[in-house]
Amino acid sequence: MSTRALVPVEEYLRMSFDGPDPEYLDGELVERNLGGDSHSSTQSNLDGILHPLKKKFRIYVRPEIHMRLAPTRIRVADLAIFREKPADPIPSSPPHVAVEIVSPGDRYTEIHQKLEEYLRWGIKHIWLVDPASRNFSVYDDAGLREVPVLELPEFELTIQKSDVFE
Repeated sequence: MSTRALVPVEEYLRMSFDGPDPEYLDGELVERNLGGDSHSSTQSNLDGILHPLKKKFRIYVRPEIHMRLAPTRIRVADLAIFREKPADPIPSSPPHVAVEIVSPGDRYTEIHQKLEEYLRWGIKHIWLVDPASRNFSVYDDAGLREVPVLELPEFELTIQKSDVFE
């Protein structure tokens, strides 16, 4: 029987890492998959689409942001949109939108668990963007469902696949 050494949250917050920061889930450091070029370009394109909305709607777009979903659970969103400027370096209040971009090697069960945590935490819009299949999905009370466009009516925004995928 193997055991894992648990890391105190304070120690995790002081650590630095080579490559993408792992997530912190109840004392365990959970490695995140490295995205690669398609992940990076998708994230950059989405950030570029959202950039003009920053001043108009006073939103705060944050790529690769650590978020404290619970005292012992810190997730890293590929992209998040906050309606108010986060008060802490690691926000403990949910963003308005969380975007996860699928990376090679991501497992569906792990993605699903993360999206479900986002929903329970109170994130209004949860998007899953898959550069490999060039698909958009949203996650809500009905579960994960593919959609033709990503929409934020409150910001007068509709995102087309052709705007995101190169």
